[in-house]
Amino acid sequence: MRTISMTLLPWVVTPVVLVALTLSGLAHANPQRAQLQANFQAADIDRNEQLNLAEFKTFINLNADHKLGRSASVRRFGMYTTAFKEIDANGDGVVTKEEIAAQTKQ
Repeated sequence: MRTISMTLLPWVVTPVVLVALTLSGLAHANPQRAQLQANFQAADIDRNEQLNLAEFKTFINLNADHKLGRSASVRRFGMYTTAFKEIDANGDGVVTKEEIAAQTKQ
């Protein structure tokens, strides 16, 4: 298993969040935002408008496949759980669109 320095963590995790800013309801504004919205919806298997860890991994992988943000870095370094925990602000085990958007405002 690869490890990553904690000093690199913000470089890997924060861009994922920045890419996901589009989930705040502005998906129609540009093609990348529309793709991110589509990726969130595709990953949300149970259609509850939130992502558990497995769904989040799918979301990151779809974003990486579409070369959105630095999701490929999260995938490459296997930082799914770290990124998930960073975004899951209230620690309830799911990531919402609002939590993703809130990360971009920090």
